Amino acid sequence: MGKFSVISSLRVRTPEEAIFDIQDSERQGADGFLLHIELLDKQYQSAEVISSIIASANRPLMALDYLPEEDPEVLSSVFLNAVSAGAAAVDLPMYLFDKAPLKSLEGRTEAFACALPAEVSMDREAKERQKELISKLHEAGGEILISAHVGKMLSQAQALALAEEMRDRGADIAKIIVRAGSADDVAEIYQTCCLLKKSLGIPFLYQTSGTYGKLVRPTAWMFGSRYVLCHNRYSQVSNREKPLIADVLRIKEELFCESSDRS
Repeated sequence: MGKFSVISSLRVRTPEEAIFDIQDSERQGADGFLLHIELLDKQYQSAEVISSIIASANRPLMALDYLPEEDPEVLSSVFLNAVSAGAAAVDLPMYLFDKAPLKSLEGRTEAFACALPAEVSMDREAKERQKELISKLHEAGGEILISAHVGKMLSQAQALALAEEMRDRGADIAKIIVRAGSADDVAEIYQTCCLLKKSLGIPFLYQTSGTYGKLVRPTAWMFGSRYVLCHNRYSQVSNREKPLIADVLRIKEELFCESSDRS
């Protein structure tokens, strides 16, 4: 089934909570972490505090900051500071440096453009600035995940074209979150994962938000989506569409363990 990576999502307000969740997640079997910097109280968003959080982990940590209203230059500094503080990677939104990304899709011929996906910019200047930032982050020793929460369903061809665009901008990992509206859409998502695994050439995370997220998130890895975003526990700021680490590991064990009973 390929690599199986359980990533614990750190949605907390204080470094003490982050360190507790890191230690608890590692005990449960997490392979890495995703730190939501934007959810930390403002006084804890410094490079020094983030460095202390990263230092508490024995596994790689990826940093992200999902504040679309934030000044792009501030976000760039956040990403660079995170890598300097020891983050293994950053999650870079595909709309960074573009205040009107939907407008940038007008008249485009790429397969995904007609779907008008959210969080996707094809603005030439924004793309060049993203590439420049990605180059700096690579030079600083960080890897780049480019992400887009597109807010709608994509066909296999549209998803592949979008993931290839991410890869061509310098992404080490592609992340696309669609929104399934039916069981047929779920089947399409699994088929898309198979296509991306065969054709993309870089690791990817392909999942859905909404009603079907609880099904797809812990199972998309079976078809090639490399990472499973989880929580070690649920709190007030958790994303409850994300499964618990213990449940994901149980699903893996129940579905894919080899039975000793061959009768």
